[in-house]
Amino acid sequence: MRNRIVQLIPENLRPQATLAVSSFVLGVIFLGSWLTAARRHLLHPSYVSADVLVLFFLGAGCILSSLCLVYAMIEQSLTTDRGGEDEDADSAIEILRKQYATGAVTDEEFKRRLNTLLQSEDTDQREQAESPAFDDLVNSPANADAPSTAELNMDRSQ
Repeated sequence: MRNRIVQLIPENLRPQATLAVSSFVLGVIFLGSWLTAARRHLLHPSYVSADVLVLFFLGAGCILSSLCLVYAMIEQSLTTDRGGEDEDADSAIEILRKQYATGAVTDEEFKRRLNTLLQSEDTDQREQAESPAFDDLVNSPANADAPSTAELNMDRSQ
């Protein structure tokens, strides 16, 4: 059963997962000790001693920290799964460089693949540059002769 659970957690997140589970278990132990010690005083909290309050805050802190770790792991796994287009291009070039360094790719093959990756990157950048920006549309010469909003409002008020 442990092997199945370990397979569900990515290898880079296993130390964080171990820390989150350990922190949660420690928090449950502290809160259990707090409940045992404070059982008599739950109806009258003014009679609770400082050591009982310390147990409560340690338990709550451990459980909250484990929840924060789980949230951080989920966010990290989601951003890793999503990835960015730029990250994909960079990682493709890095993978190609590693293959070239290990000798899995010849000089000619490396140059050909690198040119293909760089050309696809240039094409993406050109497409983004060719799309007109909002400021360009607003400040275009076609709109230069058109009356501004302030001028239209003045005309209406008169």
